Amino acid sequence: MNPSPPAPAAPVDVDLLITNAFVITMDAERHVVPDGAVAIRERRIERVGPAREVGSQVRAKRTIDARGGQVHPGFVECHAHVTFHLLRGAFGDTCSLSEFSAAQRPFVEKMEDEIEHSSALLAGVEMLRNGTTCFLEAGTAFSPDAAAEAAEAVGIRALLGDPFIQDVTPAGGGQGARDGRLASRSLEQSLDMLGGQLKRNRDPDALVRGHVALIGMGTATDELALAAKALADREGVVLNQHQSCEHADAAADDTRMGRHPLVHQEEIGLLGANCTFAHMNVLREDELDPIVRSGLSIAWCPAASMIWGFGGTFRGHHAALHARGANIALGCDISNFANSFDIGQEAYLAVLTAREQHQRRDILDAGDALAMATINGARAVGLEHMIGSIEPGKRADLVIRALDVPEQFPLNNMITELVYSSGAKSIHSVVVDGRVVLEERQPTRVDAVSVYRRAERAARATLDRGARDGAPAWPLLDRVRSAR
Repeated sequence: MNPSPPAPAAPVDVDLLITNAFVITMDAERHVVPDGAVAIRERRIERVGPAREVGSQVRAKRTIDARGGQVHPGFVECHAHVTFHLLRGAFGDTCSLSEFSAAQRPFVEKMEDEIEHSSALLAGVEMLRNGTTCFLEAGTAFSPDAAAEAAEAVGIRALLGDPFIQDVTPAGGGQGARDGRLASRSLEQSLDMLGGQLKRNRDPDALVRGHVALIGMGTATDELALAAKALADREGVVLNQHQSCEHADAAADDTRMGRHPLVHQEEIGLLGANCTFAHMNVLREDELDPIVRSGLSIAWCPAASMIWGFGGTFRGHHAALHARGANIALGCDISNFANSFDIGQEAYLAVLTAREQHQRRDILDAGDALAMATINGARAVGLEHMIGSIEPGKRADLVIRALDVPEQFPLNNMITELVYSSGAKSIHSVVVDGRVVLEERQPTRVDAVSVYRRAERAARATLDRGARDGAPAWPLLDRVRSAR
């Protein structure tokens, strides 16, 4: 007598089922599921696989039909100044970096918590609209609580650092100021402040977490830098700082350290796999091996380099380091350094500029770009165990795209199309921590129009009128003209 076949397992209850999707998992094997589904239970991904199989294994409270569109991990923004977002377009299009730094100081001196909150709300909505589900703030929010409240309101994942930790004012270049809110502190003051945001990590489910941040670029003594690294090691978080952005700050580091900065930092034991350094546009040959040996991550900001003419996209080593196995992630920096918080655009620029610099079409491809924007970014912010790929057990941070824009067609290669052609246009919905926070291209937790109006009011109240009149000096039409 033949035994009876085993009874089918009872369906698992899940909160959300995304079906009929082209699932790009970004797992270690880079699996793609052409007619796939993702099941989400509470905050986590429960199942991933062919739509027919997953659909038969779960009972969903809600189902989203992706209608054949791509579903991929959310983008990770690895270098953002979210509370300076109201400076977009201010101070003129062609001012020098020194002019920009001087012009923003009066704004900085009167920046209140409400201004930072309005700015961070605007940045968060913009990020969600562009497919970013997590950002690492660069340690420049004077009120981290204001930034945290904005991130939680929008529903985006965030990592915050203590504000402006620096104990050196560099002789040339760098981010330090000699007076006011941006002034360097003493070593003792900096050590007292260091790690204040790590309190946010007590709750393992917190949407907003903390990391260790230094301003960097020649503004920290070795004592402060090593204390920050030791703290990051103990707490299991990343140490984040600016580094070697442009020639002036790199030269200042050379002078103060007596050698190229990455060489010095390796010698004193600062570098490690939990370090994430932003920019790194000005690197010399003897600094490349320390980067690869240490396993540190680079938050590459191609648009910031290009808009200011730093030269990182044609003299930088980002693509070459990627080829050697370094972890290259992406950042948008500050609004006046990229003018949009769009990691997909940064990924696109990374590929194009690398190919132009190296005159090789195979130096980077669309898959590399997508990895930099997702799993590499997750590693750079210390959350690769939680986010960055669509795998069972990970947090449900993902993007759903729609096949309703011409740039998605014809459907010859659905990975290259989202990187090279459709960009943010095709983003329809975004899920963060299992919750739908963007649907039909609109945020679900805040009113977008109210956020825009609030940001405009805050900018008008804070920025000097002259800063808001940075348009080209074109003649204004003050009367009706008619044909004769």
